Amino acid sequence: MGDTRDNRKGGCGELPEGFLMKELPKIASLLTSTIDHPNRISLNIYLPYCNFNCIGCHNRDIAEGRFSEVPPEKLLWELDNNFIIDIVIITGGEPTLHGVKLLNLIELIRKRRSDLPIRVDSNGSLPDVLELIADHVDGFAIDIKAPPFSKDKYERTIRARFCPDDFIRSVKIAARLPYTIFRTVKYPWLTDEDLKEIREFVSVYGEGKPHLVNPYFEVIKERAEI
Repeated sequence: MGDTRDNRKGGCGELPEGFLMKELPKIASLLTSTIDHPNRISLNIYLPYCNFNCIGCHNRDIAEGRFSEVPPEKLLWELDNNFIIDIVIITGGEPTLHGVKLLNLIELIRKRRSDLPIRVDSNGSLPDVLELIADHVDGFAIDIKAPPFSKDKYERTIRARFCPDDFIRSVKIAARLPYTIFRTVKYPWLTDEDLKEIREFVSVYGEGKPHLVNPYFEVIKERAEI
């Protein structure tokens, strides 16, 4: 796609006109990645806090609010100067916890780099927020932690309340968009039958979008109650 920098409002590292009064979510970290979206180089924007407490979480500090805030000017610098990226991923933590602030961030990225697709990662627990932002992004990555109809196993994995109806609604919203993927970590307690159920769930509700199964790597430093 063509270079859109001439159409951007604001100089290098400056907020575009009209965004000075819009509240943005805190940014916990930025990372350029080659492994987070198939065949794409991503700029990952990590937002803090999460409403799940998943076993083996690899972003525990960010999820629990232990981070050094990245100023939005740093994000804008990356958008203006990181020319190898071809997708922006907003991840966490759980980005949807930030509600309208998340939408403001998406709009800011769009104004700065209208050439880049935007994907938002989510655990699917807040479908109202996914609906709010769905028309402003190009896809979601929805994590499926266990067979969604096995509520007890799901809640043992996330160590939080799980609502299957909300999750199904989130999956249906996500399935409408072209860059959506579904992901499952192959936890040791998930059986082959569990993975089969998850694949069938994606087949029924995910409208043929990719389902990626990732290996489980045990986190050495984990919360004491595990």
